[in-house]
Amino acid sequence: MRVNGSGGPFRPKQAETETAKPASSKEAPQATVARGPETRQSSTVAGDGFESVSRSGGTGKATGSAAARTPPAEVRTPSADYFRQRHDDYVRRNPGAPVPELYLGQGQKSLEKLSSLGAKELQPAGLAWRDRAVKALQDAVELKRASDPAAFAQLERDPEAFKKFSADALAKACVNSGLLNLPAQDQVKVATTPELRELLGKDGVKQVADTIGRLKPEDVARGGKAVEELGQAVAEFRKSLKLPRLELPRLPVPSLRLS
Repeated sequence: MRVNGSGGPFRPKQAETETAKPASSKEAPQATVARGPETRQSSTVAGDGFESVSRSGGTGKATGSAAARTPPAEVRTPSADYFRQRHDDYVRRNPGAPVPELYLGQGQKSLEKLSSLGAKELQPAGLAWRDRAVKALQDAVELKRASDPAAFAQLERDPEAFKKFSADALAKACVNSGLLNLPAQDQVKVATTPELRELLGKDGVKQVADTIGRLKPEDVARGGKAVEELGQAVAEFRKSLKLPRLELPRLPVPSLRLS
């Protein structure tokens, strides 16, 4: 709308008003109907993609709640309660809907267990990996959200699809952070920790087992005591391993004492 010099609405002269009448008397109301609230409403649904029901029905009308069309919020990484924040954000957007198991189940439990590993459980290289893995676990989900918020919101509401995505993405995050390059003791510790073993899944555990299976006692850098510790860890790993046809090293479990 044009304004006059004093800031008020611009009022056309008599001639301008009369010239505009034929076009506005019939066409203006039609333009209002075609381009008014219905167009904006349709744009909201089609543009954000958070109300899949209205699109599949082909009506172009917003039939869901406003919460269902709210895009997933960003959660900064790394965060000690990343998956709890994702849980809370999901509940705000989908009140009453089942929450993905990842958020307060596998995801948060794995994050808490991984973060709790300290110098007693991991060597310095393992501790550095722990910090990288904590962020990578969260980034695996956050990058998926950021790449397409609408698709991510729909993925969350599909339990099987979201479970498959999270299992694949989180396992890859751990491995890609350098798990297979860690000292064997650290690899075994991670693979035999129940929460982390579940996080890695069969493929991740198999990769650890394959890596350890290529080791020999002389490959362990810290000497006799390390071989003994690794032998005990591998024995524990072997007992808990349910994957078929995996050859693990027959490392000794003797009382090796350095004189």
